[in-house]
Formats: sequence, structure tokens, C-alpha cells
Amino acid sequence: MEEEPKKENNQLPFNVKDLVDSHISEMHMEYHKFFELKNEPNKIIRVESSDELKTKHNNKLEIAELVEIASRLYKELEEKYGIFVPTDFFVGKDKEGKDVVFSVVDKISGKHLGEVEKSKEAAAQVESLYTSVAKYFLDKYKDGGLYLWDICGESQYIYGRKSNGNEDKIYLIDTDIWLNNSRTGMYLVVYWLTRHMSGAERDFNTQFNEARNYIKQFIDQPLPKNISETDMKNVDGIKSFLNNVKSDYNPKSAIPTFE
Repeated sequence: MEEEPKKENNQLPFNVKDLVDSHISEMHMEYHKFFELKNEPNKIIRVESSDELKTKHNNKLEIAELVEIASRLYKELEEKYGIFVPTDFFVGKDKEGKDVVFSVVDKISGKHLGEVEKSKEAAAQVESLYTSVAKYFLDKYKDGGLYLWDICGESQYIYGRKSNGNEDKIYLIDTDIWLNNSRTGMYLVVYWLTRHMSGAERDFNTQFNEARNYIKQFIDQPLPKNISETDMKNVDGIKSFLNNVKSDYNPKSAIPTFE
């Protein structure tokens, strides 16, 4: 008896021919291409080149592995840290036949964190978010291994709801694949976290004490032996934040090197 053909893993849940340009691309053309589906207006599809993804990670991980790890890490954000990430990743080919990774994200109606009304409910959710992100980097520093480094910016989150939702929540919608495994590089990431967090604290006229406590625990960890002068500037910047001292330090790049 002839066996039925097996379905490919990571099979696309849509036809590439049904993708139409999204207006979001007008704002992000130099970074990524965004699409929508003709018959599914509540989804946004981000497209990333497989070759560019491998280059970003120094060609140390194959695409299937990158996607598997990213999916696991984003799922961990939801299940362990309570950060909502409405996305799924799929490997496939674009309309030109090039190898790409599709990130299918639920469309959220709402505002970026810096634009939300300063209500008690919004303040509580923003504080909870920064607490979770700070705890995430503390845990990843202690545990080692791969982590999501690009989850700190307020513009990466929207406070709103899905089309079928009945309450406002904070969602991480910027879900491109940027992994890292550098402990020293994490000082740069946490420094940028403090920059964004200080702005949110000013907006809501409060301090996020639990998040600050996790950041203090992070910076109190023993420094790596290979820490550089630049990394030490990030350490000093984090300490300035915790001591409520304004820092004029502005690093040229927020992209740690994948080791």
C-alpha cells in the first residue's frame, strides 16, 4: 500500500500569493517588509531574509534552529514572565522564491506605551511589564545561554486589544529574531532598559521599585573577567539610574555581538 505524503514541518498557514503590502512598511521599509492577508485583516506578516538572519547571528545557527529557539524564547516570555507575544514563526519562500522567515502577528488596536493615557490601570500594567523585563535579564544573566535582547523599547509594545478582545493589555509586537548569548553584551541591553524605564517613570510620576530591585540584583552580580571599558560605561550608566543620577552616556550602538 502506498504511503500518504508527509506534511512538511512548519508548513505555512497561508498562501504567499495572498499577501498584500501593509501600510506599516511605509514606516519601516529600511528594516523589514510587512504584509497583510487579503482574507484575514487581523494579522500582520513580517518577512525577514533567511540569509540576513544567519548573518546577524554570525552564521553560527541554521534557520530552522534559529526559528525553533526564537519560538521557544518568545513562548517563555508569555508563560514565565507574563509578557503577551501574539506571534508565530514560519520558514518559507517569498513571492520571488527567496528563503525567508515569516512572523505572523495578531493586529492590536491601541497605542504605544509613550502615548497611552496616564491612568492607574495603564500605570500598573507598564510597571508590571518593566518588572518582568528586568526579571528576565536577571534570570538570563544567572542562567547563561541564549536570550532575546531586543525587548526593551517602549515603541515595541502596544497597549490595546485584539479584534476579539474585551480588555486592554500590553502586547509585544516587534517580534523579529534577534538572539544573543553574551553576558557582557547584556550590560548594554540593561542600560537601554533603564533609559526606557526612566522615561516611563517620569510619564507616570512614580518609580517602579520591584523592577529597580531586579536591576540592582543584576548589577550586583560579579563582573565577567573579560569586561571591556565600554561595558563598564554601561555598568556605570545602570548604577547612575539606580541612584537617580542623570547619565549623559549615549552608546553608539544598541546591538551586542553574537558570540
